[in-house]
Amino acid sequence: MANDTWSTVLHAGLATFMKRPYMEPNRQLIKEAGVKAGILGIPFDGTTIVRTGSTMGPRRFRDCSSLYIPYHLDYDVDVVEKYNVHDFGDINVVIGNAFETLESGKRDILELLHGGAMPVVIGGEHLVTVAATRALEEFNPNANYGFILFDAHLDTAPDVGGDKWNHCCPVPRSMELSCFNPKNAVIIGPHGSLNPKEELEYVRENDISLFTMRDIYKNGIEAVVKQAIEIASDGTDGVYITFDMDSLEASQTPGTCAPTPGGITVREMIQAIDLLGEVNLVGFDVVEIAPPYDHSDITAITASRMVVDMLASRARYL
Repeated sequence: MANDTWSTVLHAGLATFMKRPYMEPNRQLIKEAGVKAGILGIPFDGTTIVRTGSTMGPRRFRDCSSLYIPYHLDYDVDVVEKYNVHDFGDINVVIGNAFETLESGKRDILELLHGGAMPVVIGGEHLVTVAATRALEEFNPNANYGFILFDAHLDTAPDVGGDKWNHCCPVPRSMELSCFNPKNAVIIGPHGSLNPKEELEYVRENDISLFTMRDIYKNGIEAVVKQAIEIASDGTDGVYITFDMDSLEASQTPGTCAPTPGGITVREMIQAIDLLGEVNLVGFDVVEIAPPYDHSDITAITASRMVVDMLASRARYL
């Protein structure tokens, strides 16, 4: 979109990512249009145990994404030209049923994958990651994918009160799939007193690599992310990345379900994404955007930038 028209239509029209065209998640249409990356919302927070509200995340994310233009100064790349990005709307959420919602998400993500478009999923609570990882397994069950999670929490609960489809469980539900190996999985950013000991035991028992905030304090974000890339890329066919907005410093991103002081700064996350562009990216998500707690849309604006930055950073290697 030309700069002279961008300002005049900033808040006009349909709420789509960066005002890109809406398209039905249909593999044939995707192939015919040559779409290489697609936005898909999963507005579900039915298992959130702290503060609900991320069901509104995809809509506010789209509204705030209209602030951005396709050209990215830092990378001298136009993400629309590179990916022909389209917005595939939101999945059909099944109210009160987490598993069926994930199945609905998986079906739509499979359409993107079969159409040749990299899925970019917007949540919604962190359980929605499982819709993407399950889709990747069905798309190519013989593949071996790396996994990188940014989160203030481990998210490695085998179940919550006997329910294994909970937003505390995206790592176990993904690691039990045939296309993911825990030895190629990395968790970055956990800290504080919202991480049960049992979840740390799961990490140790399954040889998942863990870099806590103390590792980042001590060694810096660049050193940590470089190690994470090496681990997740070692012998794999690609890497899936999931960004929880609560991994960021609570004072900078208050609009999330479990804001935690002492997290990754926005500047550090931008540095991390700059490095992550080198991975063979098979998809990524940004989750736990909770507009009811978001002052001046700062969290949704940050999430929008993270998506644009991730696309632009990866575009250098395509």
